[in-house]
Amino acid sequence: MDRLIQNHLIDLFAEHEVGLEPDEDWLLTEGDDFPALRGIWHEGKDGGMGRLDIDIVLDEERTIEESFGGIGTGKAGCRDALDSFARNDFYVVLAACWHLVDKRKLAVHELTAGAHRFTVYVGDFTLRGEQDAPVQIPEDGLSALEAAIATAPLTNDVHWIRMFYGNVGDGKSQVEVLLDNEPWAAGHKAIASVEWPRHEAYYSLRNFIALVPVD
Repeated sequence: MDRLIQNHLIDLFAEHEVGLEPDEDWLLTEGDDFPALRGIWHEGKDGGMGRLDIDIVLDEERTIEESFGGIGTGKAGCRDALDSFARNDFYVVLAACWHLVDKRKLAVHELTAGAHRFTVYVGDFTLRGEQDAPVQIPEDGLSALEAAIATAPLTNDVHWIRMFYGNVGDGKSQVEVLLDNEPWAAGHKAIASVEWPRHEAYYSLRNFIALVPVD
């Protein structure tokens, strides 16, 4: 499975003119040590959903850690999870880590948080769930989160935020917001305050954002 993941990532980045070189479990950027990335597939239990972990090393101290569910078993599940990475995180990390910005795939603007100014790269919301699940994103879906970002005590470094909202289907919901891989209470409160569409069937929305200091 490791070879499947490496080949898929090499081809994906090559399509955007980024060369990656295998180094044991890792893929290094050609001509440099960083950024470096790897993918690890965990098969689901009893035919359940598997998980793909993607680690992107920015430098010797900071690593973006993301996980993606894969529907199916074996190679099919792994490919499904790789597709989720490509649809959700890829263009954001390409911009934030490799400085290649495709504005057709991202929303890009600037934002001040504390004493620092950042370029913000916002990926698309990606939906998983029933085919007839609602896809209308509330207008305040991102503005509430960005209001929380503006008051966060961020350092003058690259930061990343992953938002997950799940409509369970019985009036309940699941919310998870991570800032630099760690649970972020202010972000959780912001996302939980939004009136997300209700639906009888389960669906989930995921979004990935990166903040890069303005030179």
